[in-house]
Amino acid sequence: MTSVFQDNIFLLYIVTFVTAACVAMYFLTRRREQLLPPGPWSLPVVGNIFLFGSSPHKNVTKLAKHYGDVFSMKLGSRDVVLLNSVDVVKEALVKRASDFSGRPPLHTFLVSSNGGRNVAFTDFGSKYTQNRRALDQALQVLTKDSEVFSEVAQYEAEALVQNLLSCQKEKFNPEKHILSLSASFMMRMFFGAHIRDKYLGEGRDLMTGSTEFIENSAAGNTVDFMPWVKTVFRKQVKEVDDSVRSLVQFVKKIYLLRLNSADSKENLVVLTDHLKNLVTARRTEKEQGVSTEDPKAAVPNVDFDDDHVVHLIADSFGGGYEKLSTAMRWSFAYLVAYPEVQEQLYKEIQHVKGSEKITLNDRKKLPLLEATIMEVLRRSCFLPFALPHCTIKDTQIQGYKLPKNTIVFVNLWSCCHDPKYFEEPFKFNPMRYLDKRQQSIKPNPCMMALSEGDRKCPGEGYAKSALFVLLGTVIQKLKLRNGTEEPIEEKFGLTLRPKGTTIYVECRS
Repeated sequence: MTSVFQDNIFLLYIVTFVTAACVAMYFLTRRREQLLPPGPWSLPVVGNIFLFGSSPHKNVTKLAKHYGDVFSMKLGSRDVVLLNSVDVVKEALVKRASDFSGRPPLHTFLVSSNGGRNVAFTDFGSKYTQNRRALDQALQVLTKDSEVFSEVAQYEAEALVQNLLSCQKEKFNPEKHILSLSASFMMRMFFGAHIRDKYLGEGRDLMTGSTEFIENSAAGNTVDFMPWVKTVFRKQVKEVDDSVRSLVQFVKKIYLLRLNSADSKENLVVLTDHLKNLVTARRTEKEQGVSTEDPKAAVPNVDFDDDHVVHLIADSFGGGYEKLSTAMRWSFAYLVAYPEVQEQLYKEIQHVKGSEKITLNDRKKLPLLEATIMEVLRRSCFLPFALPHCTIKDTQIQGYKLPKNTIVFVNLWSCCHDPKYFEEPFKFNPMRYLDKRQQSIKPNPCMMALSEGDRKCPGEGYAKSALFVLLGTVIQKLKLRNGTEEPIEEKFGLTLRPKGTTIYVECRS
């Protein structure tokens, strides 16, 4: 009898404890939800993920018209705050940049960051600061000698022109030629001409396969917010992990080759050389007893070794390839969809350069070309959402309180089509960036196609420089005509891509 009584008392304790814990969790969750901005009702387990649909950027923009520029959603069991206008994004990523500079501990981020060894996916802290500083320096070195940078871009553009002309008798999709150009250009800038020539085939195959990474990343994102569906998407998640691993292994092989045999004929300091020089400088400082905390240290705060550099290069190489190739694809799509813009560009180039090669030194002389690149980036907004941010401390936005570790989605697509700052935002109009005389670029601080603030894409300037020479050379040499009367369609993935662009090409000369 006593034993039964004791068992019942023990069971009562357990039930009471579990009930109290559940009640506490409920009220803590409710309190957190009450602090966050309002949003749509959510379903148990899956949350609001069903509202994203096949075009999340457009659907979220529609929701913002009802709930406001700042609202909350549940993705699985995670609360997410979404920012949907230029004003609120500026407040978060510029005015309160340090508050919103974190990255959430999502599975895909942890796999891709390799323990904080890159820029894009690494959480804010000393490792991120070190990585960002090293990468910024390396990218500045690449474009410092504008003449040599232009020569490399001209070489790749000429190769693209010849490849396109080989198909001039028929309608075709230029995608494979653009992907080949992007792989070749990135390998040349990161690893040098000798290694590019020797390993281009392998690098091209690897980067062309990144299409699978982009397509499978959607499954990875689902697992990030609903871990219990991992078994359903096991194949796709494994392919994402394998893609990251293959890229790192390829870069490691190239990096070790570059360590042991710098090409004396190189006329450009490639990105790999600059980063490996930082490793050498750090080793020397360690031997001399220089602390990483010393402000004069080559690489501050944390140790910097070859393995670290390999992962940093892999992240930058993969991201740079994806941005360059996608921007070129959208450029072709808009040039054939708006032939009048293409002809205006050709006339500008002929007036200023004639048949002379286009260089970076021509940027102020070719304002319409500069403006067209800006409009391609804005109108396509191929990064519709910035990589998720995370608050690193309690903060606020538009009067709403956001607790520490709140996941924040930035809807860049909504910002790029914000009618408050872009008149007729869905019209492709490069002239919006030119002054009244159409002779120079009119700065637009609300242009944020590649994000904003401390987490802004470090390679934006590098990408625009490459696009200027590459695209300008193509327009100078070729006339592109549309191969279809269908409107431009987009395909959502990690990036937005134009779907099914077909063209005809004609030689200008």
